[in-house]
Amino acid sequence: MARFDLNKGERFQLKKSEGLSKIQINLGWKSGADLDACAFLLGVDGVITDDADFVFYNSGNRCNPESLVLEPFDKAKFGNKKNWRSETIPISKDGSVVGSADDLGDGDDDGGEDAGEEMHVILDKVNPQITEIVFCVTIYHGDEDGTTFGKVREPFISVVNEENDEELCRYNLKEKFANETAVVAGSLICDEEGEWSFEAVGKGYEGGMQTLIDIYA
Repeated sequence: MARFDLNKGERFQLKKSEGLSKIQINLGWKSGADLDACAFLLGVDGVITDDADFVFYNSGNRCNPESLVLEPFDKAKFGNKKNWRSETIPISKDGSVVGSADDLGDGDDDGGEDAGEEMHVILDKVNPQITEIVFCVTIYHGDEDGTTFGKVREPFISVVNEENDEELCRYNLKEKFANETAVVAGSLICDEEGEWSFEAVGKGYEGGMQTLIDIYA
């Protein structure tokens, strides 16, 4: 299957009949800013049903990156919570959405280097109460230091079949987002038959991660 390039508002169907069960969500950009990817697993009312369904770099629900087995904080094992967070990755309550280690970016004001973060979704594990999974990117402390997405070049979000590493679809965000510090890049939406589709969203907000928390939590 060739990659399908999406425009804002378009959807791409992820068909169970084609054996699609594990996907990788790639969020990429060129930027000197520190960007963070996160996901919200939403119920029918459009908000998370559990704190662990906000998957982000500082999540309290974490797992071993190799086995995906839950790793609660253990002082004897990790020493402190900083070590615990550096050696584990965030995971949703149902185990269906797994985050990645934080990519701090290149630190180059010209934003010449590629940067990005990835998230993994096991569609068969998603709690039946979840109807949408929203993928976002925020600028770390952007509202404090004045950094906005106007500094971010060539942002995109793509969906990859993890079984064969085939990129299924990609959405290149072409909006300027001159004042925004948080962007909803795309979302997975489940219909009444339990079929998933990916929607290109591309909606920006001021207020960084806190604004997203206010909306979805």
